[in-house]
Amino acid sequence: MFRMYRLKSSVCVVRTIIAGLALTIFSSGATPPDEPSATAAAAPRPSAGEARERAKLLHGTIHDTLQIVHSRYYREDEGLPIPAATLKLVFQRLAERDGVELHWLAVDTKAMNIDHAPRNEFEKEAVKVLVSGKEEYDLAGDGVYRRVGLITLGSECLECHLPGRTSNKSRTAGLVITMPIMKK
Repeated sequence: MFRMYRLKSSVCVVRTIIAGLALTIFSSGATPPDEPSATAAAAPRPSAGEARERAKLLHGTIHDTLQIVHSRYYREDEGLPIPAATLKLVFQRLAERDGVELHWLAVDTKAMNIDHAPRNEFEKEAVKVLVSGKEEYDLAGDGVYRRVGLITLGSECLECHLPGRTSNKSRTAGLVITMPIMKK
């Protein structure tokens, strides 16, 4: 009974979070989800500064969602997918609908998936910057804004990411956000 209540609670929380993300994106001038993705491509592109602010807001929302859902609703023994994997579905929908791409980036722990390893020079540099203690790294050019922001991996995350650890010190992952911007 309690397990069913917690599952229903989790579903409500995730729906609320997704609704909040949708409102954030829609209020920023993005395309509604029921319109074709070609419309999103035709929508006016933000400036680099506007994209930076949108990416910061999106990063904060994803980071907080991940932390809260993982700590309050995820239980390893229930066979549910981990929250980071579930958020990949949200990332896929954002990419299809709005042309905004997101993915995880391994920084100072083992990549749990080969897709989380740095994919290009920008991401390799972002890893160096985050390891040095900075919280973000971004770059704008050629009609694209890219940002990597810090994602905290708490002790519950490290059970898998760093199984042989000798301390509960938090570690770092990254969230890569890529969105189209106005060309100069």
